[in-house]
Amino acid sequence: MNQKLNDYDSAWKDIIEVLFRDFLDFFYPEISKDIDWSKGYEFLNQELKKIFKDHKVNKKYIDELVKVFLNDGSEKWIYIHIEIQGYKEDSFNERLFIYNYRIFDKFHHEVITLAVLTDDDDDYRPDKYAVNRWGFELNMKIPIIKITDYANKIDELEKSNNPMAIVVLTVLDSFKAKDDAIKFNLKINLIRKLYKKGFDKDRINSVFKFIDWILNLSDQYELKVRDEIYKLEGESMPYVTSIERIAKNEGIVEGKKEGKKEGKKEGKKEAAINLFKEGISLDIISKCTGLPKNELEKLINKKRR
Repeated sequence: MNQKLNDYDSAWKDIIEVLFRDFLDFFYPEISKDIDWSKGYEFLNQELKKIFKDHKVNKKYIDELVKVFLNDGSEKWIYIHIEIQGYKEDSFNERLFIYNYRIFDKFHHEVITLAVLTDDDDDYRPDKYAVNRWGFELNMKIPIIKITDYANKIDELEKSNNPMAIVVLTVLDSFKAKDDAIKFNLKINLIRKLYKKGFDKDRINSVFKFIDWILNLSDQYELKVRDEIYKLEGESMPYVTSIERIAKNEGIVEGKKEGKKEGKKEGKKEAAINLFKEGISLDIISKCTGLPKNELEKLINKKRR
């Protein structure tokens, strides 16, 4: 699996597992109303691995299996399939039918299959699996969510107090992100909207991480994103995923790269000069390199002579 696809998978898994109730409240409110949230819920992804260990799983989507309790006291297992491929798959409905049955056959629990389609093809809406011949009938109707359906609900999304609204806005923005300059502006705007909502730390961290993974930028632009965030929050950062990654990749922090020890002071100084040339503030450079700000100022002034 390439890194971009792996990041997309990880972003969705993190959102669902951290913000599961928000996820159902937003996309499937009628289901959420039937759940007794006071009894908690349990992710059963290890069970999925056991079920599908002998089945060749396409790596272009992720799956979640969650056990919940309903208000009437009964127990239900919800199988959530998150579809992230950007093209039509003829076997989609058949595959979800097979997975639904395999889970039921293994555990004999009622299994509800849901699908969220994050591709940008408005016409691709696989929501049925049916066999009808010689009096035999088999029908499975899948309650699908199509992210593109929210494209004409931007005002509603921006007014929503559910963090999944920011997630949807992020996916919609990713369709418009043609280059790093556009993507940078989209990312900053989304982060500003996220901060203004006043969510708790877990929600901010999870959605920030989602934005960071979906709207991934070059190292220089990611550092500019951090610069903008410091302006918004001062010294308080909710999540620094991309910045920490950049620092390690550039040898700015201690670590190993291709078997050689990185993070030596001379290397940090060189990296600091390069970052300054890209317009990154000394405050951010100091945070990334660990070099004191006054030392950086002397270094920059020396280079200017």
